[in-house]
Amino acid sequence: MGAMDWILDRSIFFSFDRSGYRRHARDFEPKELAVSMRGKTCLVTGANAGLGFEIARGLAARGASVHMLCRNARRGEAARELLADASGSAEVHLHVVDLSRLDQVRRFADAFAAPRVDVLVHNAGLLPQRRELSDSGLELTVAIHLAAPFLLTQRLRAKLRRARIIFVSSGGMYTKRLDVDAMLNQEGAYDGLAAYAMTKRAQVVLAELFAEELAPLGATVNSMHPGWAATKGVEQALPRFWKRMRHRLRSPEEGADTALWLAVSEQVEGQSGEFWFDRKRVPTHLMPWTREAAPQRQRLWQMCERITRVTCPETAPPTTTKGAPT
Repeated sequence: MGAMDWILDRSIFFSFDRSGYRRHARDFEPKELAVSMRGKTCLVTGANAGLGFEIARGLAARGASVHMLCRNARRGEAARELLADASGSAEVHLHVVDLSRLDQVRRFADAFAAPRVDVLVHNAGLLPQRRELSDSGLELTVAIHLAAPFLLTQRLRAKLRRARIIFVSSGGMYTKRLDVDAMLNQEGAYDGLAAYAMTKRAQVVLAELFAEELAPLGATVNSMHPGWAATKGVEQALPRFWKRMRHRLRSPEEGADTALWLAVSEQVEGQSGEFWFDRKRVPTHLMPWTREAAPQRQRLWQMCERITRVTCPETAPPTTTKGAPT
């Protein structure tokens, strides 16, 4: 990396935007995505639009059997038809699952008939404008960003041998420190952006914990962030940011690139518990005050077990202190 690239990356603005992607892409090897996924079974949550659609499209184009988990049947079916037509594949499937409803997640996982899952992408997300609770009484970002991925991963556990599991986080998580009590607090003023960033921070920690938990299966678990991508979700949730930045935002395909790369590339075979941006490992903390202590990491795991009513007796609870101060 040259001195100017180093400076631009430290600015955030010229790293997370489209110009940052194009600079970083100069080092990409196209052959790393020239991979056949025929015979592979891939699940992508929130796959009807934005990053999830692009990840699913990339997997389908490489011959994978793609299972799209979407909340809205009409939009999901329209997206499935687009993917099937674009890829020429008959192996693009829609499952209507509201991830805020843990009973639906549980039913889907228990009924999923494929003998194995090769790729599981936890992409679904939202940035609420006001506090809303799921049917089980969880704040929606906690339900969708944490409880649903935890439950889905654990219920599919028997099918995840040598799987690649990917959490699509956000660069916004850099602003927050993991605080389980704050995520569960339902009193006082509500800041949707803060709730989003906090649960995205928690996703990165959860990926690290799952990397240890699922290591005996040969599964790898990584997280990534897409930079600033021009998705409908960003436009609706952050209209002022969208208006000011829309000409500098990455395309959804550019934002999805690293997640797709993590799903298919031989370059990351066996690598687990890492945080990635534009196909490179990056730090999980930019400021020392955002580092969580080991007990907070354990509390996050325990919270997910409690709210999903899932425990795994086969192995001890993950204890990795990666990211925690020493």
